[in-house]
Amino acid sequence: MEETNQREQIPQEEFETLIQKAKDVLAKLNSQEISLKESLLLYENGMQSLKQAQEILEHAKLHYQEFKD
Repeated sequence: MEETNQREQIPQEEFETLIQKAKDVLAKLNSQEISLKESLLLYENGMQSLKQAQEILEHAKLHYQEFKD
C-alpha cells in the first residue's frame, strides 16, 4: 500500500497534455520547413511524451484492477 502512495506522489503531467504535445510534434514533423536534426529532436520528444502517456494509462489500468478485485 505504501508503494502505491509513493507512486501517486510522483509529479506527472496530465495525460491530455502529453497527448497534445505529441500531436503538436506530429504537426511540426509534417511541416517541410524543418531540418533533419530538428526532425530527430522533435521525434524523440514526441516519443517521450507518448511513453509517459502510456505509463499513465498502465498505472490507471492497475489502479482500476485493484478496485475491481
